[in-house]
Amino acid sequence: MQTFRKIAGKPLFFSISIIVIMISVIAICEMLGWPFLKNPLERFMENRLERNVKIDGPFKLRLIGGLWVKADGFWISAPEEFNVSGLANAKGLELKLRYSDLWNIKDGDPYVIQSLKAKQVDANLFRLLNGNSTWQFNKDENDPIRPFPMIQKLVINHGHAHINDRLTQAKLTVSFNTNEGKGDIASISKVVIKGSFRKRELFGELVSEGFLPIASQDAKSSPVSSKGWLEYGNVSMKFDGNVYDIFGNQTIKGKLVVNGASLGELGDLLSVTFPRTKPFKIISKIERNQAGWLIDIASARVGQSDMYGKFKYETRPERSLLQGELGAKRFVLSDLAPAFGDTDTQTGKRDRIFPDKPLDFATYNRMNADIRINFDYVDLGKAFREPIKPFKASLDLNKNKLSLAKIDAQTAQGSISGDIYIDARKQKKIANPEQEKNLNKIKPDWSVNLAVKDINLERWLDITEARKESAKKDNKSETSQAYLIGYLNGKVNLVGRGNSTAQLLQSLNGDVSFYVRNGKVSHLIVEAIGLDIAQAMGVLVKGDKPVEMECAVLNFKAKQGILKSNVALVDTPVTTVVLNGDINMGEEAYDLRMIAEPKNFSPFTVRSPIRVTGTFLNPNVAPEAVPIGSRIVGGILLSLINPLAAIIPFLDPGKSNENSNDAMCYSTLRNIKKGEIT
Repeated sequence: MQTFRKIAGKPLFFSISIIVIMISVIAICEMLGWPFLKNPLERFMENRLERNVKIDGPFKLRLIGGLWVKADGFWISAPEEFNVSGLANAKGLELKLRYSDLWNIKDGDPYVIQSLKAKQVDANLFRLLNGNSTWQFNKDENDPIRPFPMIQKLVINHGHAHINDRLTQAKLTVSFNTNEGKGDIASISKVVIKGSFRKRELFGELVSEGFLPIASQDAKSSPVSSKGWLEYGNVSMKFDGNVYDIFGNQTIKGKLVVNGASLGELGDLLSVTFPRTKPFKIISKIERNQAGWLIDIASARVGQSDMYGKFKYETRPERSLLQGELGAKRFVLSDLAPAFGDTDTQTGKRDRIFPDKPLDFATYNRMNADIRINFDYVDLGKAFREPIKPFKASLDLNKNKLSLAKIDAQTAQGSISGDIYIDARKQKKIANPEQEKNLNKIKPDWSVNLAVKDINLERWLDITEARKESAKKDNKSETSQAYLIGYLNGKVNLVGRGNSTAQLLQSLNGDVSFYVRNGKVSHLIVEAIGLDIAQAMGVLVKGDKPVEMECAVLNFKAKQGILKSNVALVDTPVTTVVLNGDINMGEEAYDLRMIAEPKNFSPFTVRSPIRVTGTFLNPNVAPEAVPIGSRIVGGILLSLINPLAAIIPFLDPGKSNENSNDAMCYSTLRNIKKGEIT
């Protein structure tokens, strides 16, 4: 029995001895920090990441109670195609992980890092046009896609990241440091960025109450107060609000103030489609959550315009989408002049009105948009006494086609309706921003379809200061001194192609038709056109009383940028004025001839046609040197017979009033067809 006990006790003794030895070895290894595992760990990471990895000593590893790694240095290489020192190089690195966080992790969940500290971190984040990057690893297709790791404690004394991204044209240096509340020191993190982005200089800074709460990835975590600023080219941004869960839902909420030289430059920064404008300032509330960006613009001053709006911006794999409503207390049309290439109207010598600067059709690739426009007041410029109020439309940008549709504009008791399209769908989808400049070589198709109904010209068109003063002296209203009175009706149906305003006008095709209903025209102008010196002197002495226009119609046919007069006449009881000739939109030149046939006798009627020549900026108006007989008018009118169908729809005399202006205009047009006007 005793012998059996001796035999049976030996295995138990050996087992206990082995366990004791193993525990002792583990304890000793724990005390020493497992230094012999440094090289196997390097090889494991190299095989896993397919990158060179180097861990500098002293190296210490703890396995009991969790995974703890400490190394004087950690370096990981970048792919060979990049000429950089490596992807990342950390000094004084300390990492802590809990086994429970590793064992309980689910597919798609982020890794949880209990603590990450480093005295210094340097990273090289480079990306080529083909999408290859220094941070791209050869990943097993079966491995789940995980978000950025959740770091519960982060301290980086000094950090630098060098960014060279060909896709976004970014060359930046980012410096950052964190202090997560050592002792009595408040938690704070600071990020400083400088360099260039999309070929413009960029500088910025963000300061927050610690980095850890921002990266917490906890929907219930408390907001972290953050302030920052950014300078990009001529754009300045200031943010004051809260940022948290930046590696999860990326929640941001606060006040943003942005100002700059042009909204287009802000669009370049954000990679969205904004027009080129005059200087702007925007005050807005912004919020970033799982649904996207919510933007509540309290004030957007662009030049003299005062706008506001609410928008939702969603980033999507194919193309981002901007939705919302844009309103304006006051919108000045000239504030959009830079969008049409007009960027140098105040300085330098100009020989043309319409700019030939390429427009930014390339930016149409950046997003889709569905925006309702509701402007209370639209200032059309100095030539117009009354604004448009209100102006409503629907702006849609879908797959490179921009439309301003369902236009409903009210002005001077009348209306303007229709739509405008710019179709740039022939552009190829860009692979990167560097290719955008090539898209400006493509000429998009344009289409303008507008209808004008019963606009009161007396109220709409501006009056010269001299005639305003004359009205004051005679105790009359300013509108009594209008050169042209009546209700304007018409249609504009034009198409063209071009990547600049000038190219578009050079390619115009279509029709422009206008008719003035119940119209009157300045007697002085009529006599001046007819060069009736005696009558004109009498008007100056007695005063300029408007003359009723029995017919006032205009139809121009556009072909390859040349507007040719089909029908253009003003018929009054005293004179018939006919306009014949061309307007060359490409050359910005006139070649017009006005002929007036007085219906009354005057001993000092010169009766010579008036020629309008020269350019839009330098027109030349002068009578022809050789007087002509009155019969020439009949010949000119006969040449205007083609086609009258564009004007006839606007003439509706009705059945009850055969003496109306419309009925008289019908009669005038019939006489033109018969050749009875001589």
